[in-house]
Amino acid sequence: MFSVINILQAILIGFFTGFMASIPLGPSGLESVSRSMSKGFKEGFKVSLGAVSADIIYIIIINLGLLTILTANPKFHSLFWIVSGFVLILANRISSKSKNTNSKLEKSIYSHASNSFLTGFLITFLNPTTPSLWIALSGTIFNVWRHHGRIYFFFSISSMIIGSITWFCFLNILVSKGSKRLKPGFTNNTSKILDYFLLILGIIFMIWGIYKFIF
Repeated sequence: MFSVINILQAILIGFFTGFMASIPLGPSGLESVSRSMSKGFKEGFKVSLGAVSADIIYIIIINLGLLTILTANPKFHSLFWIVSGFVLILANRISSKSKNTNSKLEKSIYSHASNSFLTGFLITFLNPTTPSLWIALSGTIFNVWRHHGRIYFFFSISSMIIGSITWFCFLNILVSKGSKRLKPGFTNNTSKILDYFLLILGIIFMIWGIYKFIF
């Protein structure tokens, strides 16, 4: 027999867990902020939706017990770091090119090459720290509601995803509106700083992955 109170608890706890877990900005969060500042809310939010979609894939993988198969080989895990760094650098360079180009044709080419949703998805899915977060949550919060029953587990996960989307929506609205009120020079400089930070982060990811692969 289902308990309405337990369902409400699963929804509320799941929502606030998803909301709070999304507040620390990872690479995809920083990319969404950068795009919201330079291209507006829509593009920044697309990056966030791509990131959340990658999280959903990991939730499915973890709860099907497939993650241990994927990460059983240390060499395979180190490739995650290398590919993740490469994607960060590539997305960063394409995004920077699209901001700096003047030709309408070039802008069209770069805007298609730097699909915001796909960028957010790849940055998050290939980020080696992403599965660690969901493994931790699966062993604690998810596990509690799984023992209560499938319906509670479903509501917990669904509300967690909604909580994450809510945070990113709020963040991108705040950034896009704030950037409109600030001087263009300040907004452009801040966006460039974020781009450089993500570029450095991508290089670090690649170096760490190569180190782990060799040693």
